[in-house]
Amino acid sequence: MEDILLIEPNYANKYPPLGLMKISTFHKQLGDCVVFAKGTLPDELAEKRWDKVYVSTLFTFEWEETKKSIEYALTVVKDKKMVFVGGIMATLMPELFMETFPTINLVKGLLNREGTLGLLNEQYIDRLMPDYEILDEIDYKYPATDAYFLYMTRGCGMKCQFCAVQTLEPEYVPYISIRDQIAEVDRRFGAKRNLLLMDNNMLRSNQFDKIVDELIELGFGKGCTYPSPHTGKPLQRYIDFNQGLDAKLLNEHKAKRLGELAISPARIAFDHIEDEEQYKRALELCAKNGIKYLSNYILYNGEDFTGKGQHYRADTPEDLYTRMRISMDFCDELNTKYGNNGRVHIFSFPMKYIPLNAINRSFVGTHWNKKYLRAVQRMLIPTQGKGISTRSFFEADFGNTPEEFIENLAMPEDLLGLRGHFVEKREESKEDRKKRYSQWKVNHARIDEWTRLYRSLGDDYTSYVDLIQDNDFSMDNYAKASTPTLQKMFIHNLSYLAILRNIETLGVEILTYIKVEFPILYAELLKYVIHSEHTQFSSLQGMLTLQGTAYITDVIRAFIEEPYLKTNVFDALYKAQKALKKIVLDTRSLDIALRFKLANAISDTELRNIMRLGLEGDEKKIEARLYQKSKQLREALREQNEDEIASEVILDKIKEIISLLQKVYRKEVK
Repeated sequence: MEDILLIEPNYANKYPPLGLMKISTFHKQLGDCVVFAKGTLPDELAEKRWDKVYVSTLFTFEWEETKKSIEYALTVVKDKKMVFVGGIMATLMPELFMETFPTINLVKGLLNREGTLGLLNEQYIDRLMPDYEILDEIDYKYPATDAYFLYMTRGCGMKCQFCAVQTLEPEYVPYISIRDQIAEVDRRFGAKRNLLLMDNNMLRSNQFDKIVDELIELGFGKGCTYPSPHTGKPLQRYIDFNQGLDAKLLNEHKAKRLGELAISPARIAFDHIEDEEQYKRALELCAKNGIKYLSNYILYNGEDFTGKGQHYRADTPEDLYTRMRISMDFCDELNTKYGNNGRVHIFSFPMKYIPLNAINRSFVGTHWNKKYLRAVQRMLIPTQGKGISTRSFFEADFGNTPEEFIENLAMPEDLLGLRGHFVEKREESKEDRKKRYSQWKVNHARIDEWTRLYRSLGDDYTSYVDLIQDNDFSMDNYAKASTPTLQKMFIHNLSYLAILRNIETLGVEILTYIKVEFPILYAELLKYVIHSEHTQFSSLQGMLTLQGTAYITDVIRAFIEEPYLKTNVFDALYKAQKALKKIVLDTRSLDIALRFKLANAISDTELRNIMRLGLEGDEKKIEARLYQKSKQLREALREQNEDEIASEVILDKIKEIISLLQKVYRKEVK
């Protein structure tokens, strides 16, 4: 008996590692002890050493996380030659693995022959039942659960240039019965509700009817149910042809047979604008035959490709928008024709293309740029991976026209997330609603201002795209902004802290724009500093250099309008002045006034009155007000801490504040 460790790298993925699950079944049949880990083992097993370690690999852009897992495997295996690495990335990029880890056993392709791993008594591991039991050994929960994960065919045969299947599964196998595997899963782990078929191109099979017949016999015909293990109530069952159905190969007969199954959704890709007609034909065949839930993956950020016997050009951002719009419009047409017995729903999933040899996600297609790609990701956040299915959301998020979509792609990322209507909340107080609505108006004023600037460029909007295409919003890139309009648009991409830190570099003209042309932004900058408990004095130096006393009075006015008691802004203002060697107002007195208010030694009204003295620059009157309240300060602190066992702590608090007063006013407290 051997100790076997299975490792899946610690990346997020939707489906469990079938290869490792089947390897687990193989080793358990031999009587071996098998443990599964996501990334690394728990602490209680950290010192254990293993006879064999298997590491799965997935997408090539997960190289860094995969590398960590292999490095870890080499530290916990007894013999470094007993680390086996297989899966998608290992098959696509074997040279990288062997160069980086020369001692490992690299396993390419499927485990579909005897002796693939070179082990004694090795069977056709790929045909074994997956071991679902190992999934209970880790804390990570895969989104797809309560399902059989199986194949009824292998390979594809279409040889699309951008697809890895021709390398991973070069041989097409038209039929694999799953009857015995399902029976064994039911016996060992209990029946599963749904069926996820991971086949890459089932429609190509010359035994397609045999496959459909078997699925119906196994209990996955249309309308089939499954008794809930908790309540016994019948639950609707579904089949998901997870890797999609090839629109080119779907015909009337196959669509009719698919309609006999509990298929939801039917996944049909729309990767290229050139496939519009065959894509729409496939959707209509599905809708006509009672398949109402349709899902389409839309590849974007691509290059020129060949596949399915034709050439496809590199897609553009407009292509992505148009393909989604086609799906929306055609869905309405299908409902007009076939919606009497239930509406048709089409869910679109834009999917970013990454080359098969990319070890990270940074690839940028011919007609795309980094800013646009980042914007698409931001637009998809509200979908939570569920796809785009409603016209109202699509048009609000992506735009009403391709031109609006391009405009949205260029919009600052933070503003993209602030679009949308104001939404009422239940059980929200009027005051909270008023505050939230006020901020919503500010956010939309920012969006409107950026949009105004963008549209003022007209056809010259490309000059702005050229400036921000690398998603680089450094001051070095700002220096390339050749016109005032481009400079103004650029700063809307900066955080408030970045604007404050770089205001001298941004220049007097931009400061004038912020204060005079778009004062809402200046008000937001003031609000930002007065609401912070940890304002860095260095972030205020630029504003003080350009504005001097005027900036201090602006901060004080903002505070009076909206007092935020825990701010350190007045202390930071003093330190910033000191660093500049030019103290125009000793704002430490205002900081001390806040301490008095926090101790309830002065009222809100008294605090505001002291702040107004700050506007007048009258330090002596502030000083007098604070000394008049010294006794109240002592009493308030004692009262607040009357149950304190160590009363000397209270006295220390008092001494600390009085000592600070002495330093500020250079007087002795009697």
